Amino acid sequence: MSNLCDVGVDPRCWYPACRTDELRPGQAIEVRFLGRSYVVFRDRAGAAHCLDNACAHRRVALHEGEVRDCRIVCPYHGWEFGPDGALERIPYWEEDEELPRLRVRGFPVTERSGLVWFVPEPVDPLPPPPPDTSAWDDGGEWFSFRQDRVFHNHYGIGLINGMDYTHFHLHRKYQPWSRLRLLGLTADDGRVSGSYEVTSGRGRAERVLRLLLGADRAAPTVSHPLEVHYDYPHHQAVLGDGMVVWVFFRPEERDRVTVYITLYIRARRGTRRLRQVAEPFFRRLVLARIQEQDAWIGVREQVAWESRPDEPRCELNPVSAAAERLLRARWQSYARQAGPPAGRWPAARLPGPDRRTASLGVEPASLGAEPASLGAGPDENA
Repeated sequence: MSNLCDVGVDPRCWYPACRTDELRPGQAIEVRFLGRSYVVFRDRAGAAHCLDNACAHRRVALHEGEVRDCRIVCPYHGWEFGPDGALERIPYWEEDEELPRLRVRGFPVTERSGLVWFVPEPVDPLPPPPPDTSAWDDGGEWFSFRQDRVFHNHYGIGLINGMDYTHFHLHRKYQPWSRLRLLGLTADDGRVSGSYEVTSGRGRAERVLRLLLGADRAAPTVSHPLEVHYDYPHHQAVLGDGMVVWVFFRPEERDRVTVYITLYIRARRGTRRLRQVAEPFFRRLVLARIQEQDAWIGVREQVAWESRPDEPRCELNPVSAAAERLLRARWQSYARQAGPPAGRWPAARLPGPDRRTASLGVEPASLGAEPASLGAGPDENA
């Protein structure tokens, strides 16, 4: 397949459902993955569970119901399903009659790195556990903040964007470095790693980054190594010895992906307070605006793929090219083994401007302007 937006992901991996602290005891939420709906709920004892989000009776969404002890209750007829999906109670059923042997499908769940994870297509044995970020969560040497967001583009677009640091022209108003050099690439069947060197000068965003990294503030320029990793299906970046970014993806629809981002900053002795003061400025004035621009360009790249799927593309960054090859190869391998999955993306409804924008879930007028917070578009005179 040539269109990147036709490529799915291997559902036999761990994917994030939500942040751990976003799922309270007795709460149920809907989680979407590859166009399919799941219900994730936390029972009254605090354990998290995941089931197919469809009652075995009339297929009504279970997340609209309530959690009762360790069961989830359908809002329609009150059928109650246990953590494994087995039907355990029907309110109007005679007590001396055996319940129908029905169940909804259950899925493995674990909690790790501040997230609730599930495997959309269970396998035996289960895949290795999700990444462990506890080394940065000790609350002493590092402090952290979140930058979670829903992006209205295909998962692969965002993933490749995250591996490609040569697109800093898009972010030239807010980029925290003024020069970048690609040093190397390594790749195997499940991992792509790229090595860059970034150099920061005295621009506003560059000064804040240098402060956060504890760099020499008197030097005219400072360089740091930047390592980026695609460990299928997630992403990590390490800048110098003072900043680590973990990015976990949950592809929801063909043009929608929820991304959980946690950025860790080393709190060196003597500068912890200074960095904690600088961090909100870096988050709001640099990262948030870069993220807005990435969201803006993601929609436009989705349009480009959907409207011109077979036209040639020239990729000069080998890190980006390797990440795309891994994404496609892993999906093709899964499809060969499992056949076309139920959650495969629907065919694009293109071309035609009206149909194009409708299929992407954006208003036609919004395709002609950058987000209001960024002005009227990239400033060529900046």
